[in-house]
Amino acid sequence: MMPNSWKWKLVLLVGLIAISLYLLVPTLFGFQERLERAEAEGMQRPWYFSVFPEKGINLGLDLRGGIYMEFEVETGKAISNKVDMIIGDLTREMKNDEIAFTTIRQDPSTHAITIAGLGPDGNARIGDMVTNTWSNVLTPESSTADSATLGLLESYASYLRELIIKQALEKVRNRIDRYGVAEPSIQRLGSDRIAVELPGIKDPDRAIGIIKKAGQLEFKIISDDMDEAKLRPLIAEARKELNLPNDYSLKTTERINEQLREKLPPDTEIAFELQYDPVTRQVTGAVPYLLYRRAEVTGEMLKNTQVNVQNNEPYVSLTFDAQGTQLFGETTTKHTGKRMAILLDGTVTKAPVIREPILGGQAQITLGYGGYGDLLKEAEDLTLVLQEGALPAQLTEATKTIVGPSLGADSIHKGIVATVIGAILVFIFMMIYYKWSGVIADIALMINLMFILSALALFQATLTLPGIAGIVLTLGMAVDANVLIFERIREELRSGKPVRQAIDGGYHNAMRTIIDANVTTLIAAVVLYQFGTGPIKGFAVTLTIGLLVSMYTACVCTRMVYDYFLTKRHMTKVSI
Repeated sequence: MMPNSWKWKLVLLVGLIAISLYLLVPTLFGFQERLERAEAEGMQRPWYFSVFPEKGINLGLDLRGGIYMEFEVETGKAISNKVDMIIGDLTREMKNDEIAFTTIRQDPSTHAITIAGLGPDGNARIGDMVTNTWSNVLTPESSTADSATLGLLESYASYLRELIIKQALEKVRNRIDRYGVAEPSIQRLGSDRIAVELPGIKDPDRAIGIIKKAGQLEFKIISDDMDEAKLRPLIAEARKELNLPNDYSLKTTERINEQLREKLPPDTEIAFELQYDPVTRQVTGAVPYLLYRRAEVTGEMLKNTQVNVQNNEPYVSLTFDAQGTQLFGETTTKHTGKRMAILLDGTVTKAPVIREPILGGQAQITLGYGGYGDLLKEAEDLTLVLQEGALPAQLTEATKTIVGPSLGADSIHKGIVATVIGAILVFIFMMIYYKWSGVIADIALMINLMFILSALALFQATLTLPGIAGIVLTLGMAVDANVLIFERIREELRSGKPVRQAIDGGYHNAMRTIIDANVTTLIAAVVLYQFGTGPIKGFAVTLTIGLLVSMYTACVCTRMVYDYFLTKRHMTKVSI
């Protein structure tokens, strides 16, 4: 009889093999493709989906195909929006403290806040207010007899930039999770970039639209100082002077506003309402509006958004929270009879006249022209964006690479061929050089590979092409461990020791070297995972799993075989 401890080791090994095969069934038999085909044909799920796991090994972007993008986060506009909120708080505080002033505005280029029209003691009172309430945010920069200029503290500006990047990263991650992409990779690159990998994406344009849409919802009052007839010549002049393209993008609009800053009334800006061809939905023109730059109500005050349909036209209905309801009611009461622009990402979607105060805290966004299905999809995407919250800053697409599924299939084929060829060569060498002991090592290698793949399936880790390289490297490390053990056993046999003592001595003497080699490699893998990006992380994951598994298969499984033959077969010679 085998010792009880080895019985349990054998039971554990058999159990692990059975669990591994169970976890690999969805991968080996293509459960994901079968499920997608069944859903496309409107059929019920096959019965075996209730027995085995639904998901197998996730394939990365380089194997499955998909899209890789890098976005640059425009922090300048986001800081301007934050300063606008600070201006609102300062205005209310000055009114509560009865500090007289005429105007308060920021310089968009420096974000400095200038308060004009102060009374005789206004500067001193502003200084006290900054010291008591805003000392961690603002610092006095300059002053005159009736004005004061406040600047952002550099420490606070740096904090804002870092916060904006982190918030943008989280918002993008939430949107992608809601969109339903399996195993996306969202990473920060450098100081102001976000890298996004979406494997297996079927509608890349829609996914890009959801990610890029800032979702910055603003309600601004339209100024009566300049109408459309006066604005158009100014806009045409600015386009000509700056040689701008004939479009209405956010960057073009910002450059027009910067060029016309001295010609527009103070604290105003131009925004466009796009006009579309009702059939092709291509932009055919735009209506310019002169708006007061500060938003009265923003999307941050939304409580709920949902898609509704009226007269067979989908639209997005908005419900504000308590603060938004109060501000919306105050704004519509104060500006009854004027027009209010509803802006989404700097573009006017609607500019209705305020007929009467709106006190219920509700509004709606219509989506223009198009087929019912297209408008419904657009309304659903906009609702998703608004529900997850606006991006703190606009994202500019820096790079985009679409990996086709044919490239993914080719990568898979080459990776598998390379792995198989490498494994066969190793198997042949081990059998020729170490005889039957080499066969035992080869079996341990196959078990090792099966355990690695099943662990990837269990933890839903992503297998990439570098990950396959990690598996190949792991198999090499496992062989190296067996080579060390076998060479130590040979040394013990040459010294004249019996077989049992030679095997015990071989494993004992080689163990320290094996542990040292694997631990140092494991430390490197952990560092790669911590600081690497997508493909490097895939390599680190498979390498880490493989190292842990190889320690078990190379040192425990092979030893179990020797102990079986020593105990049950009373082996007196070893083929090594």
